[in-house]
Amino acid sequence: MVTSIEPEDLNVENSKNNGPKLLKKYLQYVREISNGNRDAANDILKSLLDTNVLRDKIKPFDSGFEEEVYNALVKRGYIVDNQVGVAGYKIDLAIYDPIQSKYVLGIECDGAAYHSSKNARERDIHRQRFLESKGWKIYRIWSRDWWENPQNEIEKIEKYLNALGFNKPAKMNWA
Repeated sequence: MVTSIEPEDLNVENSKNNGPKLLKKYLQYVREISNGNRDAANDILKSLLDTNVLRDKIKPFDSGFEEEVYNALVKRGYIVDNQVGVAGYKIDLAIYDPIQSKYVLGIECDGAAYHSSKNARERDIHRQRFLESKGWKIYRIWSRDWWENPQNEIEKIEKYLNALGFNKPAKMNWA
């Protein structure tokens, strides 16, 4: 492929259509293949298949706990979607990076139902392992910890995001 456009030249974050986002990903992929960087090329492909480049509107929350975590993260300036579907599995919350056009972190909000059912725990463990095998980073937040100190839990999520190399731009309009 010959092009005078670099992927970074395309500002697709606010595009309503998926085509420009896919073009940007394709250009990133082609560049990595051209540079002989197959690992990066595979990561780009995974980002298309497994982290849902197309974002959905807010869906009903499963619990008040999940909604509180969502609101706290949005208040801190993150773009957050709820009930994000991946290969038939749903993640409670996912933090979206508009610059990379992908989700950078899935968040599971576990409450009383998780603790009371062995089947629910086994299903969640299987889901988490499957999603992690597809490149997702998953963070689990416990309702008990949230009710004791929500600020501390948000700070833990931010530290985890920083450890992943994701730093929210300070003065960017994320909405």
